[in-house]
Amino acid sequence: MKQHLTPKQVARAIGVSESSLKRWCDRGLIPVEKTAGGHRRLPVGGVLGFLREQGHTVLEPEVLGLPTSLGKTDWTIDRARARFVEGLIEGDEEICRQILLDLYLGQHDLPTICDKVLASAFHQIGELWECGNVAVYKERRACGMALRLMHEMRALLRQPAKDSPRAIGFSLSGDEYLLALSMGELILRDGGWDAASIGHSLPVGTVLRAIDEIRPAMVWVSSSFIPNEQTFIDSMQQIYKRVEEHQAILAIGGRVLTEELRKQFNYTVHCDDMQSFVNYSKSLLRSLTK
Repeated sequence: MKQHLTPKQVARAIGVSESSLKRWCDRGLIPVEKTAGGHRRLPVGGVLGFLREQGHTVLEPEVLGLPTSLGKTDWTIDRARARFVEGLIEGDEEICRQILLDLYLGQHDLPTICDKVLASAFHQIGELWECGNVAVYKERRACGMALRLMHEMRALLRQPAKDSPRAIGFSLSGDEYLLALSMGELILRDGGWDAASIGHSLPVGTVLRAIDEIRPAMVWVSSSFIPNEQTFIDSMQQIYKRVEEHQAILAIGGRVLTEELRKQFNYTVHCDDMQSFVNYSKSLLRSLTK
């Protein structure tokens, strides 16, 4: 994936004149960086953000370093999810990449893509695996593919502003599930946060140190597996206390956080899915940047 593009490349890719493209740059519609020689270079994330916002069709996606099949299929969410599941099981990374990019450039928001395509696909694959209809290696391969694709998607987003509030996410010791963490990072960065996952299966001590050193405005915890409930509860109490000391927010989410379990420790907000997480994070961001 290319990281920077020239105005000529972008103009060719979407079928407009280079002079029009440069005018859009001069108006601040597309972020611009300058080389030592004064030439314009356009970050790919800024270009794709502009194309998505303005609804431009990419006529020659290969010029931008994107799949040549981009934009050739008009996906509904249901069709995309069904084909995405097939692609994951078959190990067809190219069709999975095309689907995610088509949905993103087709103006579907990231929470919808994460909840209704990515998360839903792995829920279905998990059920097939439990029934013995998908081999273990295919499930593991699918996870690896999805993580690579989300890493690529992250590179396609606009860079957060230098003064954007920080957010950090993690899972606690024994929780090896990475997909929800990566999805949380994606939607927060897309929403204007300087967000980063600091890791999975982390001991509480290093989490407390990260909060002290990074001083995030929001901490989010993804929980998909809890090996010991009392240890988890004690860890969450320590994290909440440290977050409160820094006047920050503690957001939690995950399939194992039942209402009964949540009653046993403190937190700021519980989010059932990525859509509710992004809704809360947008509201919080507005309050922090007033």
